[in-house]
Amino acid sequence: MAGKWPSRYKTAKTMKKLSNMKRFKQVQSFIAVGSIVFVLFWSLPGFASSIDSKKYSRVIWNYLEALCAFGPRNPGSEGYRETLALIRKVGEKYADQVVEHPFSVRTSMSSSVDMVNLELRFQGTEGGAPILIGAHFDTRPFADEDANPEKWSEPILGANDGGSGTAVLLGLAQYISQHPVARPVHLVFFDGEDFGGKDSGLKLLGSTFYAQQLVQIEKEKWPYWVLVIDMIGDKDLQIFKETYSLKGSSSFLDKIYSVAKEQGAQSFKESVKYTIYDDHYPFHRMGIPSTVLIDFDYPHWHTLADTLDKVSIESMFSVFSVVAKTIEDL
Repeated sequence: MAGKWPSRYKTAKTMKKLSNMKRFKQVQSFIAVGSIVFVLFWSLPGFASSIDSKKYSRVIWNYLEALCAFGPRNPGSEGYRETLALIRKVGEKYADQVVEHPFSVRTSMSSSVDMVNLELRFQGTEGGAPILIGAHFDTRPFADEDANPEKWSEPILGANDGGSGTAVLLGLAQYISQHPVARPVHLVFFDGEDFGGKDSGLKLLGSTFYAQQLVQIEKEKWPYWVLVIDMIGDKDLQIFKETYSLKGSSSFLDKIYSVAKEQGAQSFKESVKYTIYDDHYPFHRMGIPSTVLIDFDYPHWHTLADTLDKVSIESMFSVFSVVAKTIEDL
């Protein structure tokens, strides 16, 4: 073994150089795509929003490019570790406090996986119970909805599923730091939303853990409202009202759709279409008003085709703008 070390070390260095070159080329291609997207975006009619659309669209898109350049973000992967580092860096720069919530998930009798929720806290100007805005940053470890069964064991990139919501939250961190709102805002990046197989029960792991920990504190400190953002980057974005959101947070849902109407965000549809078990559900079960904004008609869901070129900056900014304005008025 010792005799093989030098050659292995050299090979590792060579492979690392090749990997870095490949990643650099990926980033270059992402930037090229981003430039094309922005040319198209600025040629379209703008939103009736007071937010600097040019600035924050670029901020959000840059974050998404970075997330995609990291590669798949399934727990334990290099992309997963780099994503955590990015969230921590953004939190240290913009948030009043960064809180980590580590937990472990048993996957069998003899093994477990370590996970962590990252929370960026903003104090607010008037205090009160916090608004929790969440998104899962992890990606599916296997492309089990891909058209090619031979690809089912491969992890997805998750540009939209996981990436778009994470990028919007990172953009909100920067925006809220410069435009404080009355209530405290907690931006929570949930781990393990997409971890397990279809019948494993290993889903919504981070949000379930977070919700369970709330029983240890006074109800007055529970979230005033939970808003989850998931898969909001589809070029043909259509966000219908979701059943649990309507049952448990109808007044907040009405507020969101009122703001969307004011801003001319036509992707927000007034009708109810789906009942979805997403990261809002563990909070809904506890009686906390909880809402999910999601386009569940995304055609590349849980496939290897969920890549950056399928995502629209216009769609992402429309949700960013509606959310930013909504929390200003609460």
